[in-house]
Amino acid sequence: MLTRKDVKWQWRVEQQKAFDKLKRAFTTKPVLAAPDLDKEFRVEADVSNYATGGVLSMNCSDEMWKPVAFISKSLSDTERNYEIHDKEMLAVVRCLEAWRHFLEGAAIKFEIWTNHKNLKYFMKAQKLNRRQARWALYLSRFNFILKHVPGSKIGKADSLSRRPDWKVEVEKDNEDQRLVKPEWLEVRKTEMIEIIVDGVDLLEEVRKSKVKDNEMVKAVEEVKKAGVKMLRDEEWREIDGIIYKEGKVYVPKDNRLRAEIIRLHHDTPVGGHGGQWKIVELVTQNFWWPGITKEVKQYIEGCNACQHNKNCTEQPAGKLMPNSIPEKLWTHISVHFITKLPLVQGYNSILVVVD
Repeated sequence: MLTRKDVKWQWRVEQQKAFDKLKRAFTTKPVLAAPDLDKEFRVEADVSNYATGGVLSMNCSDEMWKPVAFISKSLSDTERNYEIHDKEMLAVVRCLEAWRHFLEGAAIKFEIWTNHKNLKYFMKAQKLNRRQARWALYLSRFNFILKHVPGSKIGKADSLSRRPDWKVEVEKDNEDQRLVKPEWLEVRKTEMIEIIVDGVDLLEEVRKSKVKDNEMVKAVEEVKKAGVKMLRDEEWREIDGIIYKEGKVYVPKDNRLRAEIIRLHHDTPVGGHGGQWKIVELVTQNFWWPGITKEVKQYIEGCNACQHNKNCTEQPAGKLMPNSIPEKLWTHISVHFITKLPLVQGYNSILVVVD
């Protein structure tokens, strides 16, 4: 055939025979060899982003490797998200499952060819997940050797793993997907109908509060003027006369109401006179206002029941012990300042040093 630019085109008997051989190869189906359990088998496995492929071959009497069976199977939506080493092992496991009746208990140890070095991941001692542990148990039933070969040597398995009919919108798999959907976050904001603690409807108390923050009044007026229900990308919103900040009820600057909310979360059986951070967690599940942590701390420090019944977590102070009698001069020195004296000659303090 043509190999160089200066070679003259010729079509002779030799070229015609090669062309006829190619036609027969493309137009006739390959004849599968009948499996013989006493002969040596070989498995070729490969995987793509959307399917696995495999070929089972046998070393026949003429010392030629001939195909016995083929397999091609698409990956499910879950399997497409596997790591590459898990995908490669999945292709191997699928081949062994399909041809278990040939390979399990085979007379001769067989080889499994794969073109991915990622399977070396499983050669390291590590903690397997449930799926990998199940595979390891299944692989122990076979007598095989895993062999890495170049991709050019397992072209049949590679072609079976890339069948066009299995490739359906694979490029767009997991594209434009949201892990947390917006409607999941909106449920808490829009469906918060009432918050009742110890028989007190706190939402109604917030709605009735006559004390309003100047800043919040301005913000609500701007919301009403603009004709919208939210500000700052859903950070602030108004629903039925109540202001919400990131889904939590904003409590106006009403000291009585804020103290009542803290009391209902601390003094009642629900709160159980919990500590500072426990009560902050309970209150901030539904409410928010500036300085909430500081106010919760002040309330708990002033709770009579907590001060009488709870143990002090601080280590008790030790007894005051006098210094030992010095044996010589200038071994024990004390220094003290006397300040805020009347100004005399530009000085208003005295440094006192005692030996």
